[in-house]
Amino acid sequence: MGIPYSKQINAAFDQVTPLVAEGFEVLQTTKNISLFLAVCQVLTAIFLALILVTLQGLLIAVNPDLEYERQEIVTPAVKWLAGWILVLGQWKKSIMVMVLVVVVGCAVGSLAGIWYTATDPTMNEDLGDGTEGEDPEALTGEDIEAIKKGETKQ
Repeated sequence: MGIPYSKQINAAFDQVTPLVAEGFEVLQTTKNISLFLAVCQVLTAIFLALILVTLQGLLIAVNPDLEYERQEIVTPAVKWLAGWILVLGQWKKSIMVMVLVVVVGCAVGSLAGIWYTATDPTMNEDLGDGTEGEDPEALTGEDIEAIKKGETKQ
C-alpha cells in the first residue's frame, strides 16, 4: 500500500526541485533590484534636499522684505560658487567639471553601496531551509549541486 504513495511523493519531488532552484535565482535577482532601488532612493533624497536648499535661497533672494537675509546668506554662497567656477577655469569647462564630479561621485557611492552589501556576511544568511546553525560551506556535495542544477534522481 505504501508503494503507490511513495511513487507519487517522488514524482511530486521531481516536479518541485527545479522550482526551488529557480526560486533561488529569483531571490538573487530580487536582492540586486532592491539594492539598486535603495541607491536610487538615497540619491533622490540627496537631490530633493539640494532642490529645497536652492528654492529656499531663491525665495530669500527675490523677496524684498528679506534684504538683510539675502546679504548674509545668499550673497556669500553665490560669491563662493562663482569663485570656485573661476578657479576651475573657463565657464564651460567648470560646468563640465561639476557635472563630471557629481556623476563620478554618484557612481562611486553606488558601487561602494553595492560592494558593501555584497560582501556583508549578514546579507547571505540562511533563508530558513532548516539548516540554521550549520556552516554554509558544509552544505556541499553531489545532492546539493544536483538540486542547484535541477538534475536530481529520486
